Amino acid sequence: MNVTFVKTGARRYAVEVERDRHPDLRCGSIGFHEYLPHDLLHFVAEAEFGLDGGVFGDLASGGNARIFIPVDTTLVAKMWRKQRKQKTRLPDGRRSEQFADALARAWSTRRSDDPQVERLIPKLDALAERWHALPVGGSLRLEWPRAERGRLAARRASAGASARRRARS
Repeated sequence: MNVTFVKTGARRYAVEVERDRHPDLRCGSIGFHEYLPHDLLHFVAEAEFGLDGGVFGDLASGGNARIFIPVDTTLVAKMWRKQRKQKTRLPDGRRSEQFADALARAWSTRRSDDPQVERLIPKLDALAERWHALPVGGSLRLEWPRAERGRLAARRASAGASARRRARS
């Protein structure tokens, strides 16, 4: 799965998702930042910390994370009907939000009490530089680090990861 962050305006962006096993998706921006858009922080957090039950993990498993719509407009109605029947659950959604916030704070303050977060500051620096340099219409494409899966396999993997995290706590 490839995720492209597109600068659509002076203070706007969109996220486009190309998938091999499922239809491609798109969504508008949630919050703008000149250097590190919120959704980019979510991508880094979920990719780096193995949060397959977050937004991008859900997308990789064929979902729409409640906010993405198909690029192929003929699939929109079908997707919403399916959504009404089977509610989207993001078991790692809260953790993703916490890590995204921690990454934003660490990047802006240049430090973190969490060594896992602090080690990502150089990666965030590189992404921030690339994003900031983009003109309107420019894009930043990132590859999701894990294979696309079906919904059932993703739910099982997420449940197992959650159980392992609880056992360590």
